[in-house]
Amino acid sequence: MSARHFELPPRPNLEYHRKRAKHLRHAYSAGDPVAVARVADVLGDRAAGRFLLSDAQFVVAQEHGFRTWAEFRAHVEGRGAAEERPVSRLVGVGPGIYASMADALLAELRRGDPGALRRLRAYVPRHATATSAAAAEPRDARLIIARELGFPTWRELVSFTERSRRDLGERRKKRRRLRREAGALLAGDTGRLAVLTYEQADVLLHMLAGPELIPGIRLGKELGVPRAGVEVLLGKASDLDLPLIRAARFDRLGYVRLLLDAGADPGVRAWGITPLENALYHGNTEVADLLARYGIVPAALWTYAACGRLDLVRGCFDADGRLRPDAAAARPDLADTGSGFPSRLPPADDPEEIVGEAFVHACQHGRIEVVRWFLDRGVHPDVAPYLGRTGLHWAIPGGHLQVIRLLLAHGADPARRDALLHADAETWLHLTTALHPPSPQTHHLHTLLRSHPVTRGPGAGSPGTLRR
Repeated sequence: MSARHFELPPRPNLEYHRKRAKHLRHAYSAGDPVAVARVADVLGDRAAGRFLLSDAQFVVAQEHGFRTWAEFRAHVEGRGAAEERPVSRLVGVGPGIYASMADALLAELRRGDPGALRRLRAYVPRHATATSAAAAEPRDARLIIARELGFPTWRELVSFTERSRRDLGERRKKRRRLRREAGALLAGDTGRLAVLTYEQADVLLHMLAGPELIPGIRLGKELGVPRAGVEVLLGKASDLDLPLIRAARFDRLGYVRLLLDAGADPGVRAWGITPLENALYHGNTEVADLLARYGIVPAALWTYAACGRLDLVRGCFDADGRLRPDAAAARPDLADTGSGFPSRLPPADDPEEIVGEAFVHACQHGRIEVVRWFLDRGVHPDVAPYLGRTGLHWAIPGGHLQVIRLLLAHGADPARRDALLHADAETWLHLTTALHPPSPQTHHLHTLLRSHPVTRGPGAGSPGTLRR
């Protein structure tokens, strides 16, 4: 099942849902338009004559994708009561965007798209065994979008979307008001910084985690501002963990090091992601290496491989070469970054898919020994476990020549296209170097890809089998 949004109850028990059903019944009886619309969406005109608590419970169960309240109750009392991984994937867009996504998904379901059916089965329990999406309704498509974004129901997604937009607006106002103080930070004016409130210090530290503290001032791997000023803020701040997660995303290596020294928690999960995951997803290998010294969180095959820990990768397999069950405790999904990436198709329990995820992220970070070990175990160099991106696609942005040569030597096809951008290896190279001046390495990569013979077999040069 999907992960939950970080502001929702981590363990919603049965009593919680019973109270929600009672509240719905009272609101419907009072003529509340939102409640009336919710009931009509599930029951149509059937609630006009009477609307009992059992009817309200049925509506709640249906909103969560279950056939009956009894099935929903069994889910909540069983595995549904376990704590789920929290996420926050809202990026400040209006609910109309999500409604359009649901409409597009419904069209895919009606066309019989295999990926859409896979999503239906994964996120709408009453369709868990469906062999066709012909019976799917608009509310099923809406529920899928909500679940992929970390919400148990469409209604909660819409509610938190509105709140997210308001919160984003408030954060932007606070940042604009603190531009003078940001200038003081750039100038190392410790006297001015010392009189700030803890809330202002929190905002400035969060701003410092990104590449643009003040418009026109670009920050990179180095701290970029006088350390004395930052230390004043660190001593006043109430939260160092959120800046750490953001700094890991933007490759702010010097700032990550300073936050860790000041006591930020490298294993924290906020906004649905850990600092290490954020660094790994965005290809920030040096930051990932620094964080991994404090511990690899989450502990899983793909994070071990991405961190280059061949010893831990080997430990994920038993003596007979079978993948251990706990190796897939966490699975990668770029949607967790909150950067607007679509959610991947629901991951399967297939060991080959799990190994493929680890393989491509090892390629992404240039972990040559891990990549070679997987290839020697029979992993196909063109495996594309999610987003349709092969090891070549993942390795090119980081310019990992050794890995790219190894993949090509094992038969990797540079003509294969990913499912997200529909780009082959040469196009990926162009996209990742377009904003940078030409370099000898870029020229070498172009030559290497163009001189390599390609295989125009089934699927080559076209989108992968996964929709995204």
